[in-house]
Amino acid sequence: MTKRVLFVDLENVQKVDLSTVPADAYVMIFYGVTQKKLPEGLVVQAQPLGDRLKWVKISGQGPNALDFHIAFYLGQELTNSPSSECVVLSGDTGFDPLMRHLQAFGRACRRVVSLKNAFSTAECGDVDHFARLVTLLRKEKARPSRRKGLVGKVKSWFPHLTDDARLTLMQRLFDESQVCEVEKLLTYDL
Repeated sequence: MTKRVLFVDLENVQKVDLSTVPADAYVMIFYGVTQKKLPEGLVVQAQPLGDRLKWVKISGQGPNALDFHIAFYLGQELTNSPSSECVVLSGDTGFDPLMRHLQAFGRACRRVVSLKNAFSTAECGDVDHFARLVTLLRKEKARPSRRKGLVGKVKSWFPHLTDDARLTLMQRLFDESQVCEVEKLLTYDL
C-alpha cells in the first residue's frame, strides 16, 4: 500500500479541516517561529491522528524559510520511500516548479490549495470530468501550447467547476504524464 503524506503550510493556509484526512495518511504541519498561537480547532482535530501527525516549527526567519523546510522534509520522504504519495497544502505557487521536477522523476506529488482535493481518488469528485477533459483534448485540433492557454480551455469547458476543481483536473493531466511542460511549452501524450 502506498504511503500518503500531507505537508501543511500553516503560514499560507490557515483554515485546515483535518477531519477529512484519510485514516491511512500521515500529516506534517509546518508553522513559523513568529506564529505564537496555533488555532485551537486545528490542535483538537490533530489529536486523534496520534503518531501519524508531526508538528514542525521552523528554525529561524527569512523569505521562504518555511517553504524550504517543507522542501527538505518532502525530499527526505521521497528518498526514504520513493513510492509515497506526497501532497503539499499551500496557496504558494512557488512549490509548483518543484512538484513538476519531482513528477518528471516519476514521484507522486502535487500542491493543492484545498484539503478536500488532497487525496480523493477522483481528484475532482467525479471521474467523468477527467475522462471528458481527455476526450476534449484529443478532439482539439490546436491544443494550447502554454499553461495559460490550457487553463483557459479547461475553464471554458468546465465553467460549473470551482477553480480548485479545474486546477486539480489539470494537475492530474501532468501527474499522469498526459501533458508535460518543458521550458513553458506543453506537449501532449493522450
